Order: sequence, then structure tokens, then C-alpha cells
Amino acid sequence: MMSNRAPIRLINEGGRERIEATVGGVGSTFLKLLETYGGMWIAWSGGQKTPGRLLMPPANPRFAMVFPRLSERDISNYYYGMCNRALWPLMHYMTLNCSFDGAQWSSYCHVNRLFAKIAEAEASNYDFVWVQDFHLALVPSLLRERNPSLPVGLFWHVPWPPEQVFRVFPWRSQLLVGMLGSGLIGFHTPTYVKHFLDCCEKILKFDVDRNAGVIHHDSGITRVGSFPLGIPNDYFHELASSAAVKSRARRIRKALRTPIVVLGVDRLDYTKGIAERLLGFERFLELNPTYRKRVTLVLVAVPSRTKVAEYAALKKQIDELVGRVVGRFSSDGWVPIRYLYTQFPAEELAAYYQASDIALITPLRDGMNLVAKEFVAAQTDDTKVLILSEFAGAAQELTSALLVNPYDIDQIAEGIRAAVEMTSEERRARFRVMLANINQNNLTAWSNLFLSTLLKEDGVESALPLSRN
Repeated sequence: MMSNRAPIRLINEGGRERIEATVGGVGSTFLKLLETYGGMWIAWSGGQKTPGRLLMPPANPRFAMVFPRLSERDISNYYYGMCNRALWPLMHYMTLNCSFDGAQWSSYCHVNRLFAKIAEAEASNYDFVWVQDFHLALVPSLLRERNPSLPVGLFWHVPWPPEQVFRVFPWRSQLLVGMLGSGLIGFHTPTYVKHFLDCCEKILKFDVDRNAGVIHHDSGITRVGSFPLGIPNDYFHELASSAAVKSRARRIRKALRTPIVVLGVDRLDYTKGIAERLLGFERFLELNPTYRKRVTLVLVAVPSRTKVAEYAALKKQIDELVGRVVGRFSSDGWVPIRYLYTQFPAEELAAYYQASDIALITPLRDGMNLVAKEFVAAQTDDTKVLILSEFAGAAQELTSALLVNPYDIDQIAEGIRAAVEMTSEERRARFRVMLANINQNNLTAWSNLFLSTLLKEDGVESALPLSRN
């Protein structure tokens, strides 16, 4: 396994270090996967300090972790520069947020070579290499050059933009060729697959078989497919069933002192539509005065990329919006928004999921959005409602959610009203369809489908224990 960030962080307490798992997102998802199957994870530690090889989990080792050593300049140019200020906004169709810099691209290439060198040294002990996301897009071709027989898969966790949008990237051909070192490239949705095939055909002029999802190129063929990411549903089911989570959920409800709780949880990122969500909730309160003092929005914003200027500006904007709505509508001890700028451990997050009646998830563009799936999976009550942006990859699976256009503030407000007034029968019917989807396409099913497809192409079908649940 290869990814930019490790699924853990080292915490220094009184001169002693302890290992703490990161919460949420892709990191925690794949942590469960390697704890099940074993293997090796190559990832950046998240800082300049680079620990030696670690065995994880420490109490019952199932896999090893190895950390490339990145300099301060690498981190600045590769991560905060090329990844966060060029590729991230580009992949989310937000070209006005993009900044392209040749020195940052050089650093991106250098870091990808560091990762590939470590993988090459370790690969003989493993059956295949699975590269995660846009940070390491050049690694597949670098590995193919060194070891053509090694099965390499790449999963793209963010959206892929239309060809006309991607074309603005100055190093568009190099990035595509780097990715095509993979035997299999996975995206969340068929739309992103189509956009990628368009790019390979129109920019690289390669032969593309759209029906088979195959690209013929100079070093062979690459298969491309849609593999919607699943979550570890059994893990969330256990959390939801635990006495500690249920007790904490009851305390949260009691502290909020409101009949209806709406929850929004996101990293603080301009792609997540947090400002639009707040404006939509404000419009809901404007248009539905009878629900004032009866509905409270709990907004959990996880600190993210705090060293990037755009994120600091976004934090200021969100603070001001929250302050405006709270100042405008608060009355008799009721506060319309509870704003929590923090990162919760998994148990606390699950408690907030359970304590809420409605989840309001409104990304402007999202590869998948795992929060939407986690909200459904972490319930013991089937009357919960999910309001979801139609531009989240999860919307193509969770079709019984209330889907909204996050750019339409009135539609968000109407979605909240519809969720509040929905009958219990309709709530249950919608929720059960979503839960069945999440249970069927869980983390195990998703990873088995991707890896069996990769290994079948390379003739090593027996390498993965596909029967394990």
C-alpha cells in the first residue's frame, strides 16, 4: 500500500511518544484493510520527523509501515504546493483556485521517485503494489520501468475533471503517462472514468476501447473502471451498538436542548460547500419561522491544511457566517448553530451521528464522501434522514437520500424542511435502501473487487484471500 499520508501520527507526551490513529477518511479506511490482510504501507509521516520501520498495530502487529524522508522544501513544494494548490483544486473543477509552479512540479517528481525507490526495494516480498490517489500519480510508471512484471494498481480518490478542464494543467501529459504505468486505475464513478478516457484519447492520442475500459499505450494496456469506495460497515456497526457511544449520544442530545438536530461534518475545505450549507440553513430559518427554537445545526469542521492561505481565508469566512446566523436568530437560550472546529475520535464522531436526526452533507464536488456513508452505518435508528449534494460521488449510490444542488441555497433550505417534515414511514423506507447499499458494497467487497480485477489481469488470482469477510 502506498499513500501520501500515514494512517497514524506520533504524539509526544512528556518526552515519550505514542502512536495514535488518524480519524476519518481514506487513512482509517485502509488501516482496517491492512489490519485484516497484512502487508506493508509506505507513507509520509506528516512532518519532517521520520520514524523507523513500525509494526502495526503495536499490540498485535499485522503489517509494517515505512516512511520516506521528506525535507522541509519537499513538504512545502510537493505537498502544500503542487498537491494542495494545483492538483486538488484542478481535480475538483476549481481552476480559479489553481496555482501552477515549475519548481513545485519538480519537487512532486522528486518525491514520487523517493516513494517508487522504496517500493522497488520492498516489492519482492509482496504480491502487488496498490497506489492511492493523486499525490503519487507518477509512481506507477516509475515502478513499471524498474519491474515490468509487478502488478500495480492505482485508485483515484478525488474526482477527475472533464478533458477541457484537465487540459489547463501544464504537465498534463506527464501526469497521464505516469498513471498509465498501472495495470488498473479505479475511480468512484462512471463519469470520472469517462473523463479520464477522454483525456487519454484527446491529449495523448492513445487508442481507447470505451466499451472494455481499456487504454492501449506505448508500454502495454491499462484497464480503467468504476469502483465506488466502501466503508468498514462492521466497524461502524460495532461502534453504534456500544454502550459508550449510545450513552454519549444521549448526553449530546440533552446538552443541545432542541427537538431536531441537523449535523454537518467535514474537513474545513472550500470544496465541501460549508459556506453554502450555512447560507441554506439561514434561508431555512428565514422561510420557516415556526422551526426556530426547534431545529439546531451542529457544524463540525475538522482543521485542514492550516498553512495554506486559501484555507485560512475560508476559516475566517465560516467564522463570520456562523456569527451572523447565531446573532440574527438566537433567542431565549436557543442557539441555531453549534460550531465545533475540532477533530473527534471515532467514538465521539459516531455519537454525534447517532445524536442527529438529519445529516446535511453539501460538497460542491467530491470523489465519494465517506461521511455520508458513515452517518448511515453508525445508526441503530432507521428514521434518520440524509440530505446529500448531487455532486458527491456517494449520490450515485445513495439515491434514496434527499439530493440537492449545493449551489442552490433555496434548494438546501427546502431539503431541510422536507427532511424535518418527512413521515416516519418514508424515512424508514429511504434509510433502509441506503443501509442495504452500504452493507453490500462495504470495504471488503470493494477492495476484493478492485484487487481481484487487477490480479486477474496479471495472472495472479490466488494472491488475495477473497473469501475472507
